[in-house]
Amino acid sequence: MDNRKCSFENCPNDGEFKAPSSPKELKRYVWFCLKHIREYNKKWNYFSDMSADEIEEFIENDIIGHRKTKKIGTNDVNYFEKISKISEQMFSGMNNLENLNMHPSFYSSKYLNALATLGMDKKESSLEDIKSKFKKIVKELHPDTVGLNEENKEKLTKVLEAYKIIKDQHDSNRKPNSK
Repeated sequence: MDNRKCSFENCPNDGEFKAPSSPKELKRYVWFCLKHIREYNKKWNYFSDMSADEIEEFIENDIIGHRKTKKIGTNDVNYFEKISKISEQMFSGMNNLENLNMHPSFYSSKYLNALATLGMDKKESSLEDIKSKFKKIVKELHPDTVGLNEENKEKLTKVLEAYKIIKDQHDSNRKPNSK
């Protein structure tokens, strides 16, 4: 370490701690001992030489990291119209999971396979339709109805797993997504 002395007047201690000399000169430092750096920091006010308007401008620019920006859509007159159309297409029907008439790319393959296991077409598949179909299949495959049969047991297991996937998707109140 250089033998810097504390910048505080008449302090004989070494200046071990640096601080900006002023808000306008943040890269020019003054050095202080521990006692005086604490005093300096308590009195430090970055905004002391700024007007209220300058402080407000600083706060607004701080949101964007003090970088230059462009206004949205300055290159295209129809920018907001295009964004609006895209948003409508992306989010139409997402709030109502009972209506599964969404674009196929919104569904995970796991979810689509679960529907197929139940023999459902996503265009006709409300949660009530799915429950009804599930109950019907379970009755057809259940050992109490058809007796013990390894093939039916495997089918029933797949149907139960498929229904769990679909129900979990609906219970989580989120759109089926790709995973």
